[in-house]
Amino acid sequence: MRVVLLPTCGFVAGTGGQRGFRGRWAHQSSSTYGGCVVREILARFSRVCRVLAVPLFAVLLLTSTGTATAVDGAPGLPDKVSVLSWNACGAYEGCPHWDKPELRVDQVVKAVQDDPSVAVIMLQEVCLGLHAEPLQERLGDGWQVQFRAAPVVRKDPVTGDHEGPTRETGDLGTVHTCLSDKRVPTPEAAPSALLNHDEQGNDQRVQAGGRRDLAGVLVAMKKLPGSELHPVNMTFVEDKKQGAACIKDTGNLLFACSSHFLNKGADPDELSRTASGRDFRDQTVHLQAQGYRTVIGGDLNATPDSKPLQPLYDGNFEADVNQKRPTHTSGGKLDHIFFSDYGWDLVGARLDYPGDLWGMPSLDLRATFGVLLSDHWMFKGTVNPVTGW
Repeated sequence: MRVVLLPTCGFVAGTGGQRGFRGRWAHQSSSTYGGCVVREILARFSRVCRVLAVPLFAVLLLTSTGTATAVDGAPGLPDKVSVLSWNACGAYEGCPHWDKPELRVDQVVKAVQDDPSVAVIMLQEVCLGLHAEPLQERLGDGWQVQFRAAPVVRKDPVTGDHEGPTRETGDLGTVHTCLSDKRVPTPEAAPSALLNHDEQGNDQRVQAGGRRDLAGVLVAMKKLPGSELHPVNMTFVEDKKQGAACIKDTGNLLFACSSHFLNKGADPDELSRTASGRDFRDQTVHLQAQGYRTVIGGDLNATPDSKPLQPLYDGNFEADVNQKRPTHTSGGKLDHIFFSDYGWDLVGARLDYPGDLWGMPSLDLRATFGVLLSDHWMFKGTVNPVTGW
């Protein structure tokens, strides 16, 4: 990686072989770019120094062009890759328009159609039968969707302990029912093709049977030239109640996961979220050492630079690392997309508004953005594939 210190702040257009961070996408459609280039480059350099502690076999051939053209095991990656993350707030009756699941699917499909660079989709608080399966049908054979049902987590009012799946056994226990799905459950039906096993051997197809009224997270990956997609769930080691939906492209050495960490009410001491942050990082770093470009994220229910997210900054960079724009109507940035330091250069990030601004009546954008759907904004990060670190 070539490090060039520039004495100015603001947007700097990338040229042929320039590496490192590039200019930021503006909030919505504005053409104003922000962020200090010097700070961005130094931040990148700092992360790279930490990542160099991995074994030397992880370091692949560097080229002077800074492009990924049929080298380092990624023949099908385009020049620009975008990743979309959204907590769609579609699994509970308290969510806006919970009884119109097609509206959420429509927004995701529209985002993909509007931006052909979108290659990975991460959704949280969605339902298997209402959102995941219809999304697979709408996206077609050019995409693969993977769903992970969320284990139930309840706090005992007397002891304060969390009930449900145990840390020790890894038993997935009871999974969340999609309260928005009012159809009659069909456990006798064939298991959904979007359910799968995890790296520890648990198989939600066995657990759920034919039921579709399950709430959880999903990840979707576009089938690129040379793709060999393998869906797999991830169960975190330290807190086995938590995990992610993941897809591995062994043809292009690409790995993507969507997760939803516990919120503050369920995890006031941050122990679960911090453990989840460590496991999310640890279970992807070994793939980076094998030459995989990784992208992990979702609604992590933690703000930038907080304790739960600290592990994820080691070996990765966040798509909106400088501006850290709020992704939730509370004014906090709870949604994050982390790209591996290996194999990516940052182009920028932006927010989209799928529906009206929930909880912000002073900014009445209903006429512009349509119906109210979620308390989270759609968040998109864009990178260029490059060779090496």
